[in-house]
Amino acid sequence: MTDSSSQTQTPAESQARRLLGLGVHTVGTSFDVGLLVVGTGLLGLAIAVLLDGFDVVEIGLTDSTGSMLGSGLVIAVFGAFALGVAVEGPIGYSTRRRGRFTDIEVAIAGAIGALLAGLTLFVIANYARRFVDELPQPFDFAITVIRSAGRAGMTAGLFLGVPALWGVRELWGHNAWIEEVELPIFYAVWATAAAFFIAGAI
Repeated sequence: MTDSSSQTQTPAESQARRLLGLGVHTVGTSFDVGLLVVGTGLLGLAIAVLLDGFDVVEIGLTDSTGSMLGSGLVIAVFGAFALGVAVEGPIGYSTRRRGRFTDIEVAIAGAIGALLAGLTLFVIANYARRFVDELPQPFDFAITVIRSAGRAGMTAGLFLGVPALWGVRELWGHNAWIEEVELPIFYAVWATAAAFFIAGAI
């Protein structure tokens, strides 16, 4: 009885571990893509703040040189930190191991990852907003960047990015270069949607 039971459970446990591995690393990849969007957005904002402070462009983000330098540097540090965490993460893991998983499994894992990553960024931004009320205006814009990245992940990343990747795999999955374009496509969809959300919020 015991031997028969263990033999019956072993394939199911193996399948569960296989899917759990896909889920964990795909969610990690989604968080990394979200952090790439946040990092590039924050670095772009930091550059805009510094250019505005030095009167290279007229945006009206800062009132003084001290405010400009402080805001720009702090935002740049957070942006660089987000990019650094993303680069050190498991980006591309699921695509490099595509042979072990079906396209449907990868798509479902990607949808869950985009939803969780977007929701997490959205919640973090809403929580952090209360701490920037007394700070210079650029910090409020930084929260808007993070919040918009979260909204983009839950919407465009989920409903456009994941289906787009599934379609690309279906059409060109037999080509070796497919693994090189999947994540850039996902990032482009997510970042473009975040830019639209940012533009609508300011």
